[in-house]
Amino acid sequence: MQAGYVNQHIHGVTAHNKKGEEYKIRNFPHRVQKAVSDLLRQLGILPAPIIDLEKDGIDPNLWLTCFQVLRRTRKTTASNTPATVALMVRVNPLTGIVQVTTPSLFPTWVSYPVGLGYLIKEKWDSDSDVDEITGDSGEEQQSSDKKREQQFLNKFVGDCLRDCLKTPIEKDKLPRLLFLAEAQNARKMLAWLPNPKLPANNLPDELKRYMTESEQNRLWVVRLRIAGEGEVPVCIIKDSPGSRTSGLFCWDGVCDSPENALYLSMRKGLTTEQGLLRVLQSRLDNGSKQPGNPKPLEIAVVHSPGIEASQLACFVHNLRDRWPYFADEVSLSFPFPFATLAKEYAVSAKDRVELEESEESEESEDLEDSD
Repeated sequence: MQAGYVNQHIHGVTAHNKKGEEYKIRNFPHRVQKAVSDLLRQLGILPAPIIDLEKDGIDPNLWLTCFQVLRRTRKTTASNTPATVALMVRVNPLTGIVQVTTPSLFPTWVSYPVGLGYLIKEKWDSDSDVDEITGDSGEEQQSSDKKREQQFLNKFVGDCLRDCLKTPIEKDKLPRLLFLAEAQNARKMLAWLPNPKLPANNLPDELKRYMTESEQNRLWVVRLRIAGEGEVPVCIIKDSPGSRTSGLFCWDGVCDSPENALYLSMRKGLTTEQGLLRVLQSRLDNGSKQPGNPKPLEIAVVHSPGIEASQLACFVHNLRDRWPYFADEVSLSFPFPFATLAKEYAVSAKDRVELEESEESEESEDLEDSD
């Protein structure tokens, strides 16, 4: 099945053994469902509306947007040079329409499948991601290049957000906008995201300069951080050690000011997480079972005019279960899965990779899968 650059292969549900006897492939209905589901995902098809007014307490006249940096290191390019492209995703929660843009495309927003096809042909900036550049260029030159790229991306993000704030979702009604960014992914490009200088209910100057006061008052900015590299702590819920507790929790005592509160989102257990240790057990009781402690998602509310930070954090937590292509809560809140899965298309058509290298890569992936 094919639609432009988006494609999905659905193989036959029957096969033949060595004796020539026909048999049905194990779990074939599930495989077909997954293939069709992934095709619908690549087409950007969503059930609408996305926002549940009763559950979320949020006016659905709200653009849902996120920022993602797609990086390619030296090892993933035939030219042996690093490359970077920035991707913005926006979703109309009332119609379920998904659109994307890049610095090369803006001010145009294209549909999600068209955007995926565009990533294949994107002219990647070989001089980007200066942290990976080595050679004769001095530290001063690298710092200047990095600052110039950050300014360029700040303007790109600011222009995208302002464009959304000017684009009605409901007729004759100015929309609000929720902007999400993941700390570890965007920290090198959006310099106002990292700790310890994360603003608290104060829009960073890097965005403020591109917007009017009215637009700033309709913009919500939230930074997410996934558990990795020791930056998000292992959580033990107070009075419930070892529990399967899920929900949103305030991380007390971590910030100098109560206004800078951080929140930890704990997802429910996955349907595939079975045979876990009981609450009162440890790995000494049964070394073959897993503890079943899902990693928390850190939520930092940067800018939230007109709404309590705790209410906005709760809404972002609820967005973890709005991804229709997964039965359980996802790692990053909706619409992030659209952005993170776009990396599958982040290759250049101009890259020329020798056949032997491709075969070696496939063999190594097969070995990893078998492990």
